Amino acid sequence: MLYKKYLKMHLKSSFEYRLNTIFVGVSQSLITVGELLALYFMFQTFESVGPWGFYECLLMFGILMTAYPIVECFFRGYDNFSLLVKFGELDRLLVRPVNIHYQILGSKIEFSKIGRVFVGIIASVIALLNLNITFTFAKILVLIASYLCAICFFLGVFVLSAGISVFTIEKMEFLNIITNGSKELANYPINIYTKWITRFFTFVLPVACFNYLPLSYLMDVGNLPSWLYAISPIFGMLFAVPCFAFFNLSLKKYQGTGT
Repeated sequence: MLYKKYLKMHLKSSFEYRLNTIFVGVSQSLITVGELLALYFMFQTFESVGPWGFYECLLMFGILMTAYPIVECFFRGYDNFSLLVKFGELDRLLVRPVNIHYQILGSKIEFSKIGRVFVGIIASVIALLNLNITFTFAKILVLIASYLCAICFFLGVFVLSAGISVFTIEKMEFLNIITNGSKELANYPINIYTKWITRFFTFVLPVACFNYLPLSYLMDVGNLPSWLYAISPIFGMLFAVPCFAFFNLSLKKYQGTGT
């Protein structure tokens, strides 16, 4: 597979400077540990956030910090797509007899983000061991789907940003606000915010589909039917579909740099 060759190439490139790659990976992990400690110390002062305790929020943190670094690692090409447009490199990619998505995926892979994934997994395990969840086969599937939903969501945001950059060249700041804002909101249950924020990040940007809704199913709480909570990650995954459709439409509108 072509993508497998891209992976080998970037991995080999990363370990040309082993110490640098290791130090960057460790520093990235320490940043995530710092965010985890901030969450811990906040709960030392405030016992709960609404009806949610430390371990519930820790699980949300674990889902977020497992999924987001995976997207940063393997799908960074979409986040840097605006640079391809700005410097005319997109013209070169479009004339090659290779699918454009393969080339974007292979253009940037950051293995230094993997350390953050391990921190997210450890946080998730600690949370699950301390939460009073009676696991069934359905709940295991919903938990796995929550991680997949988070990956699809952030991938969709990156792809949406890439599509918009075809028209704007420079990356618009509000896209960073959406990406980083969604990331910060996802540290805590969406239902603790005001109604318009809750609705926006449920029906427009489906952060709640890997955050509050599936956790409500795992914890057997909430006022809605349990099956709605259970299938919410599936709807969250669908967010990536219109994002890719918009990106492909944007490419058709691309006129080139003339170089």
